[in-house]
Amino acid sequence: MSVVMKESKLANASEGELDGVDMMSKLPDDILQLILSRIPSTEELTRTSILSRRWRYLWTSIPSIDIDFTRGVGLSYGFLILKSDVFKEFVDWVLLNKPLVLDSFRLWCASCCNMSTIRRWIHAAAVRKFKLLDMLFRPIDDSEDIEMPDCLVACASLEVLRLHLMRGPPSVPKFTGFPALRVLELNDVDLLKDDLVKYFLESCPLLEDLSLIDCPAYSLVISSPMLKNLRIDTQELVDDDGYVEEGLDIDWAMCLSLEISCPKLVCLTLTGYVATEFLFNNLCSLKKAVIYAEELFEVEEPIYDLFYDMRHVESLSISLRSVEQMGFRDDDDPISLPNLKTLELTVDALHVLIRFLTCLPDLEYLHLVFPKNVYGLDKWNQDEATPETMSILTRHLKKVEFLEFQENKPELNLARSLLEHGNELEEMVFSWSDEAKFHERSMETMNQVSEFHKASSAVKLTGVINLNQLNPWLGPKIPEFVLIQVDSSS
Repeated sequence: MSVVMKESKLANASEGELDGVDMMSKLPDDILQLILSRIPSTEELTRTSILSRRWRYLWTSIPSIDIDFTRGVGLSYGFLILKSDVFKEFVDWVLLNKPLVLDSFRLWCASCCNMSTIRRWIHAAAVRKFKLLDMLFRPIDDSEDIEMPDCLVACASLEVLRLHLMRGPPSVPKFTGFPALRVLELNDVDLLKDDLVKYFLESCPLLEDLSLIDCPAYSLVISSPMLKNLRIDTQELVDDDGYVEEGLDIDWAMCLSLEISCPKLVCLTLTGYVATEFLFNNLCSLKKAVIYAEELFEVEEPIYDLFYDMRHVESLSISLRSVEQMGFRDDDDPISLPNLKTLELTVDALHVLIRFLTCLPDLEYLHLVFPKNVYGLDKWNQDEATPETMSILTRHLKKVEFLEFQENKPELNLARSLLEHGNELEEMVFSWSDEAKFHERSMETMNQVSEFHKASSAVKLTGVINLNQLNPWLGPKIPEFVLIQVDSSS
């Protein structure tokens, strides 16, 4: 019987299977290349060459390289030395076998190579007319200068450049280059040479997106006619609770002054310890701003022009402490952000909350975050929430969200006032990040809030649990999913 069964299986087996080739290998090349293009790393991609003779060189047709020396590094020092030699041989072999056209080249080689090897690899990729270059490296010899090769600066096809230099100061050839570059991201790059950023910007006439992440600088002047997105971020200098890492010299990391003059800038993000003085000019196209910057000013007289220069913004993420540092005080003239529709506000200081919100009469969407141990709870003045004040604030307000809900009395009082005066209010959301606290407190809180008087008969009250962690530098993060929802309509 067993012999008959074996013969039956052989009879039903396809000719391809008998040849040791699976059915996938019979697919057309373009389908197989589409499948291979979904494999993220070149290390994994090359392993497909052992599947069959058909697959042996198929990986070489994929116009991208993604090789990372840091993948899986949890190894002894001696093994890392051995791995670095194998790594260099592997990169050489991949570049030797890759086609003449290359769309993207991602190479993270840490500090396992010298600059001559790195320049040779960049040249080998540049002649293939790559569009994207993403490199992380530092010369194995710390005394060796980081010199960008001429072929990189002159590459007419390069559109996206991401450099992670592990706090190394780069040296760039002094001639006009980067003719097609649209996106530039610098990570851990020493920008203490005053003319380095200026030279980069002058050399990138088509630049639209600039990110400077953990890049120390004495001063920065960002002036670019085509720039649409600017991000300056030093959040790695602080831990998850917003405290400065031990041993860091913040004065060294922050630049003394930051000047931004970009007429086409649409989105601005400033997070972490960025600068001590700011000057905004010609931001007439700015639509979105994210400002979670510490130590905004160290001057005796506050500067009031920043809100004026952001007067076209439609979406703003900011903390109340930053609002105060930007010059907003109890006795100041009201600010004006006439186009602002969406505000994400971290309430880390309470005594100017109501007054700041009433400066935004056209607000439609309000996201409030009350961090733990909020400074100034004792300074909360409910008397400021007068009917006249709240009617101005809620004139166009459609949705309010309390993220990281702490159930403090000021929060509940604010919710009550918004519900009592929000004639256009459609939804109020209460979000907890602690699952146990959500199950313990949410129903009681929702029942309490549902008893508040509501000016809008259509408003919906919702309680949700949000397990995403709040990043104090990037502002509130809207939940990607809701585990439990409690609805209570009026």
